[in-house]
Amino acid sequence: MAATIRSIHIENFRSVRSLDADLAKLTVFVGKNDCGKSNVLRALNLFFNGYTNPGAEFDFREDYNFFAPVRERRAKEIIVRVEIDIPESYHNTNGQVIVWTKRWREEGLWSEEYVGQRLSMNRRGNEVREPVKIPDKSNVHSLLRKMEFEYVPAVKDSQYFDDLRGRIYGIISEVAARTFHDSSAAFEQAIGDHLTDLTSSITTSLGFSTRLALPRDLYHIFERLDFVSGDKSVSLDNRGDGIKARHIPLILRFMADKKAELQQRGNAPISNIWAYEEPENNLEIASAVQLADEIHALANGGTAQILITTHSPAFYDLGQRESSVALNFITRLTDIEGTTTKADATGIDESLGTLAMLAPRISEMIAQVREQEAARHEAARLAEENCPKIFVEGESDKLILERATRLFFPDIADQVSFATKRDGAGHSYVIDMLSGWRAHHKHHPDRPKAVGILDRDAVGERDEFNKQPDNTKSAKCFCFPNPALLHEPLRRGFKIPVTLESLYPEPIWRDSLARGHLEKRDPVKTYPPQLTAQIIFEEIKAGEVLQEPWDIFVSYQFEKDHKVSTARRICAKPDAECSAVLAGFKSTLVDALRFLGFEIDSVAGQGTAQVAGIRSEDAPVS
Repeated sequence: MAATIRSIHIENFRSVRSLDADLAKLTVFVGKNDCGKSNVLRALNLFFNGYTNPGAEFDFREDYNFFAPVRERRAKEIIVRVEIDIPESYHNTNGQVIVWTKRWREEGLWSEEYVGQRLSMNRRGNEVREPVKIPDKSNVHSLLRKMEFEYVPAVKDSQYFDDLRGRIYGIISEVAARTFHDSSAAFEQAIGDHLTDLTSSITTSLGFSTRLALPRDLYHIFERLDFVSGDKSVSLDNRGDGIKARHIPLILRFMADKKAELQQRGNAPISNIWAYEEPENNLEIASAVQLADEIHALANGGTAQILITTHSPAFYDLGQRESSVALNFITRLTDIEGTTTKADATGIDESLGTLAMLAPRISEMIAQVREQEAARHEAARLAEENCPKIFVEGESDKLILERATRLFFPDIADQVSFATKRDGAGHSYVIDMLSGWRAHHKHHPDRPKAVGILDRDAVGERDEFNKQPDNTKSAKCFCFPNPALLHEPLRRGFKIPVTLESLYPEPIWRDSLARGHLEKRDPVKTYPPQLTAQIIFEEIKAGEVLQEPWDIFVSYQFEKDHKVSTARRICAKPDAECSAVLAGFKSTLVDALRFLGFEIDSVAGQGTAQVAGIRSEDAPVS
């Protein structure tokens, strides 16, 4: 376990007069431009590395707060104090927390000290701190020296990437010293073999032996290393800024992991802290959400403690929905007050120029992107099984369609699998999974196809997915057809959602009503407007309208809690009886299985234009 910063205190640094902030494994600083977010990270960079901006020397006259109050007979000072949580194995000797303070004056770093503190709770539940003198031989001194602070600037230019790639050299040369030395020697020998004539003539002319050798320090050679990708081996230098930015946490993680491999047992661990300025720069919203989740996973996995400044809801949304993330709202109302912070997130959206009325929609959009990204990974995982997939909206759909497939197409049933989420699947899940499948199929065109089956009220989503260029090369969406029994009420304008249960025969509905598994529909939402008005004004009685075979479909719907139990009860019926009940699903399965590449005609034993009174997917609707 590594050490992590618990909290920070900054005084008189740039725009900060006095600021306190609690930190976590992942901390997000959010605020408007020029409010001083970056100055928090720069103060920590000064504390750990002796620089403010990366590579910029500390200049007290420029870095001291211009609006700090003048104190008579007291020197101007910049103060940075960090409280550090240390691993449990250090607690007995040093306490649970180290308080580390540094002060700078015009002469430079003026003083540095750190002390331990033992934490406890008094009877009132308040925290009590007892100072602990750290022994000279304590391993905590080594622990603090091994806190490595990595500053990632807002502008990730070519110089930054050159430096990042160059630093890989130091890691490789330490981790694989012997192998690396042998490879370098072989490379030198190969070059030398081609330059024998040149080196021999130099030796003869000058009188001393000459050979060609690589530089002792290969840092600058590694600066020019390149990452190439794709079939055409496109250089990272030729990729967009967004793609370059996505490489940064992966490279930092690689270096952190390799450094951890060098640690000898019993030595103090290396504590990695990344200060990441505006990671959303050059990223569209979907990529920003992906990077936010990636950074969150790295912090939770213990790779590094990560501190972020941002304007993007993709990142500060993490602090609003994840209790483990510390969210600090940075403000600067006046120069005299300076940069301040508060943990209360109220007003973040408005402060950043996002209208309050749009904030919920932004959060919803971010959640959708996260769902789509999760679906992409899940679809890729399922595609690795090399089996055609049928994605459905819920558990009851999966039970019914699996049973129908085994009844009507027994030779195919074991060659295709159904997938859903136990809770909260719905239309969006199916579409997201098909999109993920399509994305995976672009790179693996030899893999099987996939199908999605939706309720009839999702015709718009079906058509939108299917019309996208090249989508149906690998994935296609279908909807349940309109049952023959509902043609007349639908023609009359009754608003009846055609769901899985709509395809159950009338006896199943009557039986479910007797069991108390149905609930009344809202007539206002179900009846045609004109009919509703006639009933309201008592021009007609509701009972006179619903004296039809389809009255139960109009008046009732299945309770949510009884949909799965009803599906299980149907699936448990004997094959002959179950075949009659599930006949309405046959045409949809025929269309889906044909798209997946199965030969259906000989198995189905009949055409698919009309099966058991159900119109096929392509038949016209009355």
